[in-house]
Amino acid sequence: MSILPISVHRPARKATIWHGSFKRSAFTLVELLVVIAIIGILVSLLLPAVQSAREAARRVQCSNNLKQIGLGLLNYESTFKKFPVGSIESNFISAFTSILPHLEQGNTYTKYDFSKYYTLPENAVVSRQWMPAYLCPSMVLPRDVPETRGDEVGGPSSYLLNEGTSSYMSNADGMFAADWPAYGMSNPHIGFGQISDGTSNTLAVSETTYNYKDYKWDTALPAPLGGTVRYGLARWVVGYPRVAMGTTRFPINDFSTGTLEGYSSQHSGGVTALLMDGSVRFLSDRVNPTSFNAMSTRAGGEVIDANALQ
Repeated sequence: MSILPISVHRPARKATIWHGSFKRSAFTLVELLVVIAIIGILVSLLLPAVQSAREAARRVQCSNNLKQIGLGLLNYESTFKKFPVGSIESNFISAFTSILPHLEQGNTYTKYDFSKYYTLPENAVVSRQWMPAYLCPSMVLPRDVPETRGDEVGGPSSYLLNEGTSSYMSNADGMFAADWPAYGMSNPHIGFGQISDGTSNTLAVSETTYNYKDYKWDTALPAPLGGTVRYGLARWVVGYPRVAMGTTRFPINDFSTGTLEGYSSQHSGGVTALLMDGSVRFLSDRVNPTSFNAMSTRAGGEVIDANALQ
């Protein structure tokens, strides 16, 4: 008998078929760099738009501040039938202080002792306050205000009252000048009847900044303050030219040392301005000087070209 070989049945192997790509646990370095580059490009594209939107919001808030100040001035006039003077000789306070009750700051106003100078300790608590209505959100403060080491008094301000075409005038042509008869400057309260140029053509308030990098503290002050950059000196309580009052004597946004009485801002391209009718507009830093000066006078008889203010 022949012996047949035993046949062993082995199951056939199934072919392995790969579907899709091979799965990996992480990005390669090249892919990671590409992603980072794309994110960087998107951020660079979005950042200017975000910054522009923020500045637009700050400009709106600045305009609202000026409208609030305008209402304060008009309410003061409604109460006393005249506008406040830029500075009172008896205590050297500014019109910004005079209108506090009309800015819903009556409690602050009543704490101020008007029989004493703003420099005295009795008034320090009030005068050093930061008033939101007097601060433009675009204005950067690069130092402490007030700086007590320099005997500075008063909280910071972003706005100057319109004194006219120049400062320290014996007979000012603007709206809010120093009424200091003992010093040869008699500029009493003004009423609507004296604004013959029209309230919509007459400047009331505009902006200032702490961006004068060539303006320095007196070198006679002790170190480390003496001779260092002061940047600015606008303070709402103090009724002095350059501190609470400004003029159209200099171009807008001229940050030279001797131009602090001029108007300036940290908005791009100009300043926000309040007119005597309570309206607010933006003035270009390329404004025609003649038209700009005409805005600051209340009874100059000038004809203002609106296009020249843009």
